[in-house]
Amino acid sequence: MKRQRILALVKLQVKALIRVPTTLFIILLLPIALTLTMGLAFGSIVVENYGWTNQTGSIFDFMVPGLFAISALFMAMPVALSFSEDREQGLLKRINTTPMTAIEFMGSHVISNMCMAIIQVIIVGIISFLLGYRPDGAIAGITLAFVFMMVFSLSSIGFGLLTATIAKNPKAAGGIVWIFMFPQQMLASGLYPLPPETQLIGMFMPLYYVSDALTLLFNGVALGNLRIWWDLIILIMFSLVIFIGGIILFKKYGKA
Repeated sequence: MKRQRILALVKLQVKALIRVPTTLFIILLLPIALTLTMGLAFGSIVVENYGWTNQTGSIFDFMVPGLFAISALFMAMPVALSFSEDREQGLLKRINTTPMTAIEFMGSHVISNMCMAIIQVIIVGIISFLLGYRPDGAIAGITLAFVFMMVFSLSSIGFGLLTATIAKNPKAAGGIVWIFMFPQQMLASGLYPLPPETQLIGMFMPLYYVSDALTLLFNGVALGNLRIWWDLIILIMFSLVIFIGGIILFKKYGKA
């Protein structure tokens, strides 16, 4: 595995992502639109004893951790579109005739999409700050939050691969990917309080553990809290299973 080859692939893929209007909208404009909408709609509504934190603040303040998590979830769509287009254009078949290995090709996708996920997180952070949100966590907690987002991006890439396996073309991929994204946004994002039964369903989705951990970290909970580390362990397990499963299924069924 050659580092130069991977870096060259990452550069090409980032350029390809930026050139596609749909992908650019998902990466840049969608997080901005979502955060602005939530901030303007709920930023002035103050509640007491909200959620499990039992704190007082605007509803938007309690939504921000979930918005961070959802921003990384959006990466599933560009991945699905990218792999579907690569298959449709015959790129995946041509790769087999080059010295490039499957690890190099997949590794470059992981790196490029992680970079895009970090950009989305930064965008959400800036917009939230401008709308008045101030996290209580220390620098170490904010850094750990980025670790959670990078791990979660693996599961988003895995969902994208699963979508590309099922979809016959990029247009179909754009619709199918919502099967993986929409339930998580509604049931596991932590944007609003849910009844215990519904929360139990959300615990079977990786987004739940990102949102839960970010809520802890942004509310100043000490890093020694075991709940944070259990969230990270479970998230790693989820992400690896989904990512590896996506690779295996796409390699077996998605190149036709």
